[in-house]
Amino acid sequence: MTRRMCFSLFAALFTWPAFAGQKLGDDEWMRRFRLFVKAFNAFVEQLNEGSFDISTWHTMRRAWKELDTE
Repeated sequence: MTRRMCFSLFAALFTWPAFAGQKLGDDEWMRRFRLFVKAFNAFVEQLNEGSFDISTWHTMRRAWKELDTE
């Protein structure tokens, strides 16, 4: 997976409907966003090493879902 594809994936995850139910900048939202960024960085580090770790993928997906729940 190239960086361009990775950035495309990241851009696709951040669509407007995902943020419709929450206030941006809210303390709880910011905490969840930090967790998502940490999980995303771990996923990208694995890709940079040339491997695809399914557990980091699932961790990132769960963190994204937490952003989208309220």
